[in-house]
Amino acid sequence: MAKEFIEEISEADLAVFKKKLRKLSTYKGKGTELISLYLPPEVDRSLVMGQLTEETSQSSNIKSPTTRKNVQGALRKVQNFLKSINFKLPEHGIVIFCGNVSEQEGKSDIQLFTLKPVKTLNVKLYWCDSTFHLGPLQEMSMPSEIFGILTIDKNEATIALLTGKKYEILGHFTSGVAGKTRAGGQSAHRFERLREEAAQSFYKKISEKMNGIFLQNYDKLKGIIVAGPGITKNYFMNQEMMDHRLREKIIGNIDTSYTDESGIRETVQKSGDLLKGAEITKERKNLEEFFEAIVKTGLGTYGQKEVEEALKIGKVATLLVSEEIEWWVYKFRCDLCNAEEEIVVKNSESFKQKDYTCKCGSKNTEIIEQVDYVDWIMEKAVETGAKTKIISTETPEGQQFYNGFGGVGAILRYK
Repeated sequence: MAKEFIEEISEADLAVFKKKLRKLSTYKGKGTELISLYLPPEVDRSLVMGQLTEETSQSSNIKSPTTRKNVQGALRKVQNFLKSINFKLPEHGIVIFCGNVSEQEGKSDIQLFTLKPVKTLNVKLYWCDSTFHLGPLQEMSMPSEIFGILTIDKNEATIALLTGKKYEILGHFTSGVAGKTRAGGQSAHRFERLREEAAQSFYKKISEKMNGIFLQNYDKLKGIIVAGPGITKNYFMNQEMMDHRLREKIIGNIDTSYTDESGIRETVQKSGDLLKGAEITKERKNLEEFFEAIVKTGLGTYGQKEVEEALKIGKVATLLVSEEIEWWVYKFRCDLCNAEEEIVVKNSESFKQKDYTCKCGSKNTEIIEQVDYVDWIMEKAVETGAKTKIISTETPEGQQFYNGFGGVGAILRYK
């Protein structure tokens, strides 16, 4: 199953997919005004349109005039969208989300979002609720590989999981082992014995915590890194207190200055060779190549307009986009001349449909689709054979890319 996941889902597609799921999960509707429509790739067109027509008819029985208006408006928007694409669904199917997402009481803001599943949809579903139905899609986004990290010395230990580009601290423990200065009246021999007993008790406690945390994730656990200052980490590994299955997962140890969260960060930064297959290591390498292209070779560019222009003429070899980009692309259709146009909106909260004027001068237009900018520009990259890398802000390099370069950049094929 894991092999299929790796073969079918690119890192860029999965990153955009997760981002859109996070955004969709934030929308709340009044009553049952939010529609979720799951359409597998081979769905029967007539059955879907028939169901939507039936739902529109039944919605006339909704008692609340506001709710009735919003539901019927959302259903019409879904039907118009399906007609506009002539039921040409992506290879894995499509999920359509539509409804009134306005946070202001009594105000209507019906929006339509589409999401292309990263795996083939095997369920056809129509769902109306106060939230969008994301369960089947969230299952697709579950990580296939994780790494365990332990930082330890005689005084403290920290356990973390590295999933994709993010680490999560799952436990921080102190040992209670006394310092090297003994209390008055204690013999040196007895004092050392007490220290050793406390240390052994601490190692046992950490081993039990690791067993409990890592064994529940064993199927996805690709490796464990043990880190820390001095020889304590080596001594701990030689105690063989961990479950034998976890000992077999240890891929190396790293010298670090700290054993708290700073030690976890230091471990990740120093584990490039051990984490060659990890997303966080790949991301650092991609950004190093981009920075070099900007500074040394001149085969780099950044900024929305500059990158879009380079994509248009096929100059882009690798597109880099920050997952922090929250722009939208609105597709308008003019009711007067029937022309369609896409515009990029960086602040969707302040944007109003009335702000858009068609080239023919008419303001009588309809928004037929709203697409996440990252998803949209990735499609442009595919059309020209460019690779896409989605950059997080979980690393200093990722933050620099977003804050210093605007979150949109490209490595070029030629100057």
